[in-house]
Amino acid sequence: MAVQAAVKDSFTFVGGLNTEGGFFITPDNSWKEGVNVVPSPDGSVERRNGLDYEENYTLFASAITPDQKDLWAFTTGIWTTVGGNGNLDFIVAQTGPTLHFYNGATGVVSGTKKAFTINLNSYIAVGNTEISGTGICSFASTYGKLIVTSKNTNPIVITYDSATDTITTAVISLQNRDFKGKDTGAAIDAEYTETEWTARGVNILDVKYNLYNQGWTDSKISSYLSANSNKYPAYTKQWIYGKDTNDDFQPAFLNKQDFGNSPAPKGHFVIDAFPTTSYRPKSCAFFAGRVWYAGLPSTNELGSIYFSQVLDTFDKIGMCYQTNDPTSEVFSDLEDDDGGTVQIPEAGEILSLQPLGRGVMVLATNGVWFISGINVGFTAGSYSVERVSTVGCNSGKSIVVIEDTLIYWSTSGIYAISPGASGAEFVSKNVSDQNIKTFFEEIPVLSKLYAEGSYNATDKTIYWLYTSSTSTSTSTGKFNKDHVLALDLRLNSWYWFSYNTAVGSIPVSIEITRETSEAELTYEIIAGVDDVIAGTDNLQADLAIINGTKKLFKFLTLHYTGSVYSLTFSDMVNQRDSATKFKDWYAANTASVEEDSYFITGYNMGGNGPSRAKTGQYLTVFMKRTETEFDVNSIPLNQSSCLMQSRWDFTDNVYPGKWADEVQVYRQLRAFFTAGAGPFDDGYPLVITKNKLRGRGKAVQFKFASEAGKDMKIVGWTGTFVGNTNV
Repeated sequence: MAVQAAVKDSFTFVGGLNTEGGFFITPDNSWKEGVNVVPSPDGSVERRNGLDYEENYTLFASAITPDQKDLWAFTTGIWTTVGGNGNLDFIVAQTGPTLHFYNGATGVVSGTKKAFTINLNSYIAVGNTEISGTGICSFASTYGKLIVTSKNTNPIVITYDSATDTITTAVISLQNRDFKGKDTGAAIDAEYTETEWTARGVNILDVKYNLYNQGWTDSKISSYLSANSNKYPAYTKQWIYGKDTNDDFQPAFLNKQDFGNSPAPKGHFVIDAFPTTSYRPKSCAFFAGRVWYAGLPSTNELGSIYFSQVLDTFDKIGMCYQTNDPTSEVFSDLEDDDGGTVQIPEAGEILSLQPLGRGVMVLATNGVWFISGINVGFTAGSYSVERVSTVGCNSGKSIVVIEDTLIYWSTSGIYAISPGASGAEFVSKNVSDQNIKTFFEEIPVLSKLYAEGSYNATDKTIYWLYTSSTSTSTSTGKFNKDHVLALDLRLNSWYWFSYNTAVGSIPVSIEITRETSEAELTYEIIAGVDDVIAGTDNLQADLAIINGTKKLFKFLTLHYTGSVYSLTFSDMVNQRDSATKFKDWYAANTASVEEDSYFITGYNMGGNGPSRAKTGQYLTVFMKRTETEFDVNSIPLNQSSCLMQSRWDFTDNVYPGKWADEVQVYRQLRAFFTAGAGPFDDGYPLVITKNKLRGRGKAVQFKFASEAGKDMKIVGWTGTFVGNTNV
């Protein structure tokens, strides 16, 4: 039987995780299975660092009980340009009914916690009986202030005073004009006396209210009653059409007009926007000089979006109505800078409002809509509403905006909305189906409801934090997260991490630090009392120093103290020695946890297709050297390791006997020593090993796995095979 040799190279892993490739079509630059590994732009794949508390972290004794941990809502947001300072941002952390504030600059966030907090219990909406702190807050920055909304609390605005390092909080009273009036159950053109209205079960005060709301006054109503057998005017009649040549109201003149069954203009009264519900908008945003509100979980308000008047003065923040009285005979026109309401009757529950480009994206449970201006910017009297997607969003916190693109989670996949070719319309696309459809479908549906995403513009990477547990997602612990799904936008590659939370450290939210901040140097000079001696006394001045650095993912983390939970922040920055850098929660508990890191390639046919058997010869593996120095005992630090296993004939378990034993493929082939501590510099940045490849079959997969306490950075490999030429 004729045989031929073949060589198969694999020198890039930029494709990341691909669970959708079949037996024959999995891309060579991807892996079919794997966790806790990261693809790099240079084509290599490496082990992730451990997730641990920040270096020099601070614990805040928030005394969260285990029951509260499982019940409360936890989330984070960004307050930008705090107090009008373009170099000051706060990370706002919600732990149930409490809001905490941290400096958002890259560095040790947990140590920058402000002394002030906000107790949301002080702002519970009237009549709301839900457990305090169970609703997620939404945040919107505007003019240096912060808007906060949730479904259970009245909207509030927070103002920061840098001089005293304090905040003040005020309730936002959302108001609109009453374009509905009281429901009296009568035909719009019907006219009844007070006795007849009462006999119909209608309070006469409601009838009068409707007339007042149409611009009528008591004197005009009395005049009309006297002239029309004590019957109140129909809701179709506008009193201004009953004026004589002297500009006086005459009921006889009014009765000469045929109003048909067209309703008269309403809206004289400016009222509380939510008089009949105990819920409030769960989402807020700032766009076009206005504050936007939406997301009331109330049947009558599902598709309602409120927008304020343009904030030429900040007291207009809750004025969601037109300035001119619609019933006025002089000025009744709608102005461009007025507030108002956009109705999307077909929308389900609105989960989020996201400014994007020239408008606002409205993400609801049953679809996505886009509100924008017509030809010019958005105005109260000229705007359009278009449906962008019929695929709804299932988690408002999963939404991530990247420049002109918006990405969100649905029950069926992860979708991206971006401008089309013309730029005038948006296109919706499922971005997860091609590579990770199977993986995403295996995430429990209830876990998807509480997924939270964040975008790191420095690395062009999105992290979505979520829980994998179906038991905790159904009733308790919905915000206790143990997985990250990542998307590298540079490579268009997916990968994921797992975390063990059994030690009592639990990520509950994720946020990104900011690249600039202010650091202050303190000083004290007492003028007129102390003399300053030149060359002897040191003086310090308050100087604002702008620090520029890369953005970092920060995880809001609960720390178990044995009875209650404290609060801190965690990250995956390499800040530990090689023996602990891959352990999760080492700072919290030195026992810590080290998660498995591995990936399994697609099927390699050895160059002669899947129908011909082949025998493995050698696998040459190329890996980055990670040893950097020796300790005082001449032991290399930051060592690497990689265990390789070959799996033949498309087998998916060990029972057929087609899986070889694991072998170590990271080996320093040339000994390098130093006396005591010193740099590890053997001149070979790439470790290359040739390994006997054992096994035979139609195809082979390779599993590359890390070893406890050691690094792993794989650049690629070359396999040599001998295969039959005949089938």
